[in-house]
Order: sequence, then C-alpha cells, then structure tokens
Amino acid sequence: MTTPLRPALVSFARQLRPFGFGAVLLACTGLALAAEPAAATFSLRDALAATLEQSPALRVQKSVIEQKSGALEQAEGMFDWTATGAASYTRDRTPVPGPPGTEPENRSNTVSYTAGVDRLFRSGVLVRPSATVAVEDAVSPVSPTYGVSQLNLQIIVPLLRGLGRDSTGAYEAAARGDVEVARLLYQHALTAQAFNTVFNYWASRSADETLNVQRDVERAAEQLVESTKVLVRSGVFPPAYLLQAEANLREKRTVRINAELDAHDARFSLGQSIGLPPEAIAATPAPADHFPPLETAIAPFDDETRTTLIVRALQNRADYLASQQSLVPLGILARQAELDLKPEVNLVAGAGYKGLNAGGSALSPLHERLTGLNAEIGVSFAWPFRNTYQRGLLRERRADQALAEAEVVQLSQRVAREVLLALEELRLRADTVRSAQETVQIAERAVAAQYDQVKAGEGTILDLINLENLYSSSRIRYISTHASYAIAIARLRYALGQVFESAGENLTLADLTAVPAL
Repeated sequence: MTTPLRPALVSFARQLRPFGFGAVLLACTGLALAAEPAAATFSLRDALAATLEQSPALRVQKSVIEQKSGALEQAEGMFDWTATGAASYTRDRTPVPGPPGTEPENRSNTVSYTAGVDRLFRSGVLVRPSATVAVEDAVSPVSPTYGVSQLNLQIIVPLLRGLGRDSTGAYEAAARGDVEVARLLYQHALTAQAFNTVFNYWASRSADETLNVQRDVERAAEQLVESTKVLVRSGVFPPAYLLQAEANLREKRTVRINAELDAHDARFSLGQSIGLPPEAIAATPAPADHFPPLETAIAPFDDETRTTLIVRALQNRADYLASQQSLVPLGILARQAELDLKPEVNLVAGAGYKGLNAGGSALSPLHERLTGLNAEIGVSFAWPFRNTYQRGLLRERRADQALAEAEVVQLSQRVAREVLLALEELRLRADTVRSAQETVQIAERAVAAQYDQVKAGEGTILDLINLENLYSSSRIRYISTHASYAIAIARLRYALGQVFESAGENLTLADLTAVPAL
C-alpha cells in the first residue's frame, strides 16, 4: 500500500538530491509495504448464510421448538382412544356344612374377560363402551354351568366447568400457543444472530484496515529512525532528534501491536458468530466486502415518519409478536384455574344389555340370549371444602398473566426506543462519515503543503511528521466511522424487523447493506 503522496515525494526527492539529504527525506516518509500473504476471504452474504446454517445459538433455539412440540403431543395424548382389556381364570373351593369327616365343598371354575375403549373428548365428555363375559363351571347339582354377559356404554358429562372445554382442553390449547411462541422466538433468534454476524463482519473489516494503517505508520517510523541516525551522524540534526524519533517508533509499535490484537479478536468473534467449529475459528476467512457506499444526506425525521416506523416495527418484530402470543396460553390457563374453582359435578349416564345363558362356552354369551336392556343415570360430586390449592393456582396464573402484559408494554417501549435511536444513529453516522472523509482530504492537502514548505526551506521535517501522524489518524477515524455507518444500517433493519424479506419457514435475507425504505 502506498500513500497518494508517493509520486510527489519521489519528485521532491529528486529535486533535493543535489543537497545530499533528499534520499534521507524520502526514506523517512516513504510508506511502501512489503507484500502480505493472501488470506481466505468471504462476502457478507456468505457469512450470513453460514450463520443461519450452522450457528449453535440457533440450534439451541430450534431445540426449544422441539421441546414445546413434544409438550403439545403429550397434551394431545389425553384425547387418544385407549383400549382396555382383562382376562382371568378363577378356581374356587368353598367348604359347606356337612357330616363330620366328610368335609363337603362347592367347587367352581370361572372364566371371565372384558374388553372396551375409553375416549376423553376435548369438551370433557368421557365415553366408555365395554363388553364383559363371565362363564362359571360349577360342580354342584344345584348350580349348573352358566354364562353372564354384559354390553355397556357409559358417558360422563361435566356440568359446572363450561362443559369441560375450557378446563379439560386447556393444557392442549396452552401447549399449542407455546409452540407458536417458540417459533416466533426462533425467528427472532435468527434475526438477532444475523445482526450479530453483520456487526462482527464490519468490526473485523474495520480492525483489518486499521491494522494496515498502523503498519504503514510503524514502518514510516522505522525509516524515520534510520534516517535520523544518518542525519545526526552527519551533524545535520542534534542527538535529541534521534531520541524523539526512537520514542515515536516505540509508541507506534505499541499502537500497532494493540491494533493487531484487536484484529485477531474481531476475526475470532466473527468466526464464533457464524458458528465455525472450535478448531476452525483460528482460520476464519477475512471479510472481502467493502463498506456500503454513503447515501445522500439524510434529513432529520419528522414525528409522523417516526410513528409510522414504530408501528411497522411492532408489526414485524418477531420478539414483540412472541410476547403478545404468550398472553394466549397464559389466558387459557388462567381461565382453566378460574373454572376449576367450581365443584366437580358430572352427569353419569349408561345403557346396555345384560344376559344369562346356560352352557360352558366362553363365546356364546356375546351373541346369544343378550336380553334385558338396562339404563343408568346419576350425578357425581367432588369439591374440597376450602379449595386452597386451586385458589393459589388461580392467583399464581393471574399474576403470570399480569406480568406478561406488563412485559409486552415494556417491550413495545424498548422497540420504539430502538427504532428512534437507530434512525438518529443512521443520520448522524452518515454525517460523521462525511466529516471524517473531509478531514482525510484536508490532512492530505496539509501534508502536501508542508512538503512545499520544506522544499522552500520554510518548514521542518518534524512538522512534516506531525502532519503525517494527523493524516494517519484521520484515516483510522474514517475507517471506524464508515464501519459504524455500515453497522447502523443493519441495526436499523434489525430495529424495524426487516432483516428478512420473507417470514415463515423459508426465510430470505434482505440486503443488510442497503438503507430500508423509510
């Protein structure tokens, strides 16, 4: 890398060569760099694609969706059909009174089995059809073999808890709402991780360019020391000039070392944000994209524009939508706790056939002599006297609901603040970039003017070095402000919820280097 003043320096050195120190002047101010080894690079879009594909932070959030989906399946399992059945063989020997020493007894062998299904509906209604058969083979002249059969349908209907829908189905409905909340939070995690990658990408680019400038400055300081030694030995400069040059070199070297450490830190942070494995973070590619070009001057935003953008952010921000969605399951559970304060009163109704037939067949009672239509109706009741547990549960769930509502309000305020701050940051960062760019141009002209003064014998080399330091400092500030402007663009898109052009399952990244339409 060379400075824009290199041709002027060469020309100036040639003009001063007859005086004997032109070559020294050229050496102390030359900024030519040795060629750096080429490093692997990648674009911002490649970095973002890698982030969305392999970031561990996103895998963690995606696992939360799986957890909530598993909880939903568990809640849905309450309403599955359940098959029931049992079978038994009983051998009974019952002593009966008789003459001493005879020990008579009644003997019977019983085969019984039952089969049925249960289904709890989301309305709280329980349906339980079943069939039962018992065949007793009695060894007694007065107790012949017979079979008993029963086909029955029992229905239990809750009466005092909204027919059970808001009570029995509450856990499933709440779990379904939790899944939706988890999906929105995952989308917000994608947005946040994308912004984090953009931030680290531009920070790494800024650190690399700053390091290059500091290397230029350090090499110039090294040349200054060597040139000053020659001038001191020749008697042109006093020895104190050499001490100043050496102190200047030590300072520039310290600054370069810190800049190198900052560059490593920024590069490793970038590798971490895109989700590289630990052994690959050291080889994180260097950012290849240049900072986005400066837009035209941005005028201060009026109140109407600010309000419109805040409303847009509240409509797009997945974290705010998730906070609103979280009120749904909390409301469902609070409603359930309120209903469950009432007594449990159930209507029990049943109907079926019962029959008795002779013979030892275990299957014939299922289809022969099924007579005697029977019906059952009743009411069951259960209610703890104080119902302390349920009252405490209702109090807890109402507090959870109130807390979530307050957090929604707080988040809306935070979103509004982020939008307003991002707007001002974008506008002011743009002004800062222009100011820093003008400073670089002015410093460049000042260095050129100082060369002319030195050529005319009206200035000193130390004044020239001071201006070179000013020029290098202005270059570093320009790099820093341009990186801040690039980050401000991404921050505004993040605040507005416009990191992605499409939502849902197939997310498409927006152009995070372009200012969104305002």
